[in-house]
Amino acid sequence: MPTSDRQTFAAFLQMVESDSLHADEAIRTVEPTALFVQEVSQDDDSQAAEAREQPSGLTLADVVASLYRSYPEIEQAREINVIASGERVSAYGAYDTKFQAESLSEPTGFYENYRNSLGLARQLWWGGYLSAGYRIGRGEFQPWYGERATHEAGEGKLTWIQPLLRGRALDAERVAVFQASLARAAAGPQLLQQILASSRDATIAYWGWVTSGAVLEAQQELLALAEVRSKQITAGVEAGKFKRVDLIFNEQLIAERKAEVLKAEQKYRSSSIKLSLYLRDSTGNPLVPEDEWLPHQFPSIQSDLQVNLQNELVSAFSRRPEPQILNFQLQQVHWDRRLACNDMLPTLDFVSQASQDVGPPASSKDDKGDFELVIGIQSEVPIQRRKARGKIQSTSAKMRQLNEKIRLVRDKIATEIAIANNRLNLSAQVVEQRETAFRSALDTLTRYRIGFEQGYIDLIYLNLLETKANETEIKLVEAQQDWFLALSELQLSLGLDPLEQAMIIASLPESELVGPGNVPEITIEDDDVPGKRD
Repeated sequence: MPTSDRQTFAAFLQMVESDSLHADEAIRTVEPTALFVQEVSQDDDSQAAEAREQPSGLTLADVVASLYRSYPEIEQAREINVIASGERVSAYGAYDTKFQAESLSEPTGFYENYRNSLGLARQLWWGGYLSAGYRIGRGEFQPWYGERATHEAGEGKLTWIQPLLRGRALDAERVAVFQASLARAAAGPQLLQQILASSRDATIAYWGWVTSGAVLEAQQELLALAEVRSKQITAGVEAGKFKRVDLIFNEQLIAERKAEVLKAEQKYRSSSIKLSLYLRDSTGNPLVPEDEWLPHQFPSIQSDLQVNLQNELVSAFSRRPEPQILNFQLQQVHWDRRLACNDMLPTLDFVSQASQDVGPPASSKDDKGDFELVIGIQSEVPIQRRKARGKIQSTSAKMRQLNEKIRLVRDKIATEIAIANNRLNLSAQVVEQRETAFRSALDTLTRYRIGFEQGYIDLIYLNLLETKANETEIKLVEAQQDWFLALSELQLSLGLDPLEQAMIIASLPESELVGPGNVPEITIEDDDVPGKRD
């Protein structure tokens, strides 16, 4: 797997920042948690650790980097910012300056006239309305429409309407802008939420792939024992050392163990295909990992990690996207409630209009030449005001709902961190006990294998011991998987950057625990063989 994928996080940041001022909050790198990063980075033997062999093959950092680069669900989440930005621009459209034009004619009938006008108008930020225009009216007008006539050079008019109560401090247009801005700010946490969720799934798929590969290797090792022993038994039968039934029984073991190998390979292939959903090539298509990319061992387990839950909880609340998203929703509902409170006020608008005709008079009355100014007050109020009162009631209830949701989310985050921390601590102890059990199983198996070769132990009992040792080996593999899953769950619960944490895990040396591909040879004294009589 090309390691250049590990550098895609910086490119991803640049790509997101170019779309939104708020998107950098989605994948910001917060201070590393003391439980893991500092233990590794401040190791007194850090230089020696760097010199040790690093895990080979495909690492978790490669998978997460590929995820950041081209995983479809993350790409979808990135579009939330673009959508919200568009909605914000659209909300500002209520304050666009409007060009107005009109051309009306009455070419037939008793009153023949022609009217043309041009103008500009716009909604003002503080709820007002301003328009300015020019119009010209020619011909004969009905007496009740005398204002449509103008002097020969036309008329200029300026109109300003300003709310004094309802709509002055707040109106629907401003609320739409504020809510659109909140939605745009919420795009960052929504992106982070998707990154954490996708990284959790990718991490589970990756460690499942590593585990299934180790189990396959363990089953292949068990099969190899029976195949090697088949040659020994064949030679022993010919020499009269073993009975022919031992050879037949060993052939049965070979067939059974081949079936187990095939089952293990089936799970391994399935896990490889599942991992390809998150591991993608440069064009964004799923990439099934090659067998050569499978790590030889798990990374080394850090069994002395500790978390100060009280300190980490405060930081986790500020990092996790769920409370942030709910807070943005709460603010949006709050603006709806403020608008409803403003709608309880009566409409009281100050109205002013100024106009002036220019040019020779169009009629003998000459009643259009003077400057005209109209000022006054317009008012309206619904007596029951049920719309506003109902809106206040519903938005108040929604705000209480969201406050309870925020409280519950905070409790859930605290619970997740405590559970993950408990799981991590106990998982390390489980790994230790599983390794002890496997070493003991290897010791016992070695003794009984020598006893079988010397004719003191029958093949059936030896098979039981080999099967038990194989089961213990697999349990050790699964215990290591559980530790790394617990570590990942704790990191995600704390809201830490998945790629940064994955790169730290990738920098750990390979584990020195016994297991598939790392089974030590045990030397047994000849007088310590089970079944041997003096």
